[in-house]
Amino acid sequence: MERPGSRAAWLSLSLALLTLLPSAGCLHLLLATGIYMLQGGNLVPAECDALEGKRVVVFCQPPASYEFRHAGASRAIAFRVSELLEMHGADMDIVPQRQVDNWIDENDSDDFKELGKAVKADMVVHIDLAHFELFKGKTVYQGNADVTLSVHDMEDNGRLVWDKPLGEVLFPVHSGIAVQDKTEANFQREFVEVVSTEIATNFYPHDPHADFAIDAIANR
Repeated sequence: MERPGSRAAWLSLSLALLTLLPSAGCLHLLLATGIYMLQGGNLVPAECDALEGKRVVVFCQPPASYEFRHAGASRAIAFRVSELLEMHGADMDIVPQRQVDNWIDENDSDDFKELGKAVKADMVVHIDLAHFELFKGKTVYQGNADVTLSVHDMEDNGRLVWDKPLGEVLFPVHSGIAVQDKTEANFQREFVEVVSTEIATNFYPHDPHADFAIDAIANR
């Protein structure tokens, strides 16, 4: 049963953030974080709890296509997922992404198991970003990503302990945004936030309804 007053608190928080937030791209995170803090009786548990109490490294595998135009997106997603896990994860020791970037640059490798060994991680969160696009046609933004997650236990020779295909992640879900309404950089930041949150919430308790206004947020 919903706790008395929780719906009113939800609405008050949502309206306040919609009114006060000055910068695009942060509202989605603040809504999710605010609802998590309210704990209105409707949090769902982490789908995967294998990271609890572990040293964790996050690696995002970019699309293999040579035509991948948003080369920084995979690193941005890994960075944001790491931040969210550090913020909300239960006793997780998250390897800083600068260590990941340094290892990738020095070794010119995408072997995430070798990365896990190099940074002394207990667990590797591997994000397979098979597709990432910001445009639907030439004049409309609509983010489209294809993501598969897997978790590997480095204490057991990199054994796969959990995996999940997220499939297609769309933003906005039901519409596009005219390119003249915001810059490509701003839209990419918003979409990275959406994808990262979709990934990270598999690993900590969260409100399943935090995305209720995602299309309205996109069209701000």
